[in-house]
Amino acid sequence: MFFMKYQIFLITSIISFSLFSQSKLSNNKVLIYTYTNGYVHREAIDEGVKLINEIGENNGFEVSHANNSESFNSYELLNYEAIIFLCTTLDVLNNSQQKKLKEFIHTGKGFVGIHAAADTEYEWPWYGRLVGAYFASHPKGTPKATIHTTSNNSFFTEHLEEKWDIEDEWYNYNFRNLNIIPLLMLDEKTYDGGVNGSNHPITWYHEFEGGRSFYTGLGHHGKTYKDDRFQKLLEKGILYAIDGL
Repeated sequence: MFFMKYQIFLITSIISFSLFSQSKLSNNKVLIYTYTNGYVHREAIDEGVKLINEIGENNGFEVSHANNSESFNSYELLNYEAIIFLCTTLDVLNNSQQKKLKEFIHTGKGFVGIHAAADTEYEWPWYGRLVGAYFASHPKGTPKATIHTTSNNSFFTEHLEEKWDIEDEWYNYNFRNLNIIPLLMLDEKTYDGGVNGSNHPITWYHEFEGGRSFYTGLGHHGKTYKDDRFQKLLEKGILYAIDGL
């Protein structure tokens, strides 16, 4: 009888703890922002929104989506733990929205930039430092290139090989923050058109003015969001933006 009561207590405790954990996780929310004022990565945005929603379901956080400047205003940013700029382009924030994003970061929140997030807000230097770099140029086409996993931070990179190939649109950057911590380096010897040389980060993270920032230059193609390596990398980047390391 005692053993049976103990089993019931143990099962009840496990269920209660599981429900508590899910409830705690469900308090986290992220906002995807996909407004573009230039080139539209339509397929990438569609697949990216789908993937981020799946990541949210798997990790117990809610996902909202603002796809234009007006809808961005309808969300109270401080209710979110992270904001994700998914293939935004050019000027996507007015002065009031810039102030809100700055306050968001200063209260300890997180930012994730994907691909063309670096092709955004050129007239706002603070944003360039938040992301870490601005897009400068890219070669024609989307060639296959080699990426070197250079970071020993296993949280982000334990699922990746030391050297791996993938096809994408390879951005050259004007770097704006010397404190970024590279995770992946692009090997310019494996494709034509790179101008950053041997020091060409393509994915990085850093703490910034009280908050956190993760950026990846991958994500031009819709098919990239179906690549297991990228999916896990993006998941880790979002989790870092939400909770840190």
